[in-house]
Amino acid sequence: MDLIISSAIHRSGSTLLQRLFNARKETLIWGENGGCLTEFCKILNHTNHHASFNHRDIYFKSGEDANQWIACMTPPKHEVQAVMIQTVRTFHEGLYVKKYHKQHDMIGYKEVRYGKKELDLLRKCYPNCTIILLVRNPINVWKSISTRKSMKKMYGSLGRFTKIWNARVNSYLALSRSDPNMYLVKYEDIVAQKAETINLIKRVGHLENKDINRVLSKKIFSTSKPVPQNTIKFIRKQCGPIMRKIGYLS
Repeated sequence: MDLIISSAIHRSGSTLLQRLFNARKETLIWGENGGCLTEFCKILNHTNHHASFNHRDIYFKSGEDANQWIACMTPPKHEVQAVMIQTVRTFHEGLYVKKYHKQHDMIGYKEVRYGKKELDLLRKCYPNCTIILLVRNPINVWKSISTRKSMKKMYGSLGRFTKIWNARVNSYLALSRSDPNMYLVKYEDIVAQKAETINLIKRVGHLENKDINRVLSKKIFSTSKPVPQNTIKFIRKQCGPIMRKIGYLS
């Protein structure tokens, strides 16, 4: 994996960013996969839990006495993590890279479901992978989500939506400050063609101005339904501290 677009939440502009990078023919950024790394993280957590028991040490020190308690015996944590890294890499390489690397020198995918644990695992698997951490004003995100019944049902409630947005964006801020190859990008800065953001995208994606302009000139799946004032007030109240850190509130 060379480039991952990780959006904090749905409807934050990940498809636009994917289109921008794919404007270069040698780049192939795949779409969402349902958050596959979340499932790998669950497997890693479960296996690490059992690896914390010392049953294996007792068993091997006893000369592999079968009368020892061995029901939860598991290899040690360092072996668990090494195997998981190998497994995730095999999954990604087999699914996304193997058939396509001859025609493309930059391959990756975008996802809208990853938080800190998934991105930490991704970084362990791909130390040199560039990761774009994409965020968008939660008011406009909810404006888009609320017009799609299936997506609105996915988040359950406005309160749950704001909790997810807060947690993800806060972790993205921390990751972008601690990892030199993770870049926090605001959707609004892309569409406004802010020089710093566009230059970053051009540099990471080896793009030219004509590539950027060709994509940004075409808008798809936009939303025009207004957000009720009471909803805006609720979002600002719940997300205010993080919104200020990002620059969405003064």
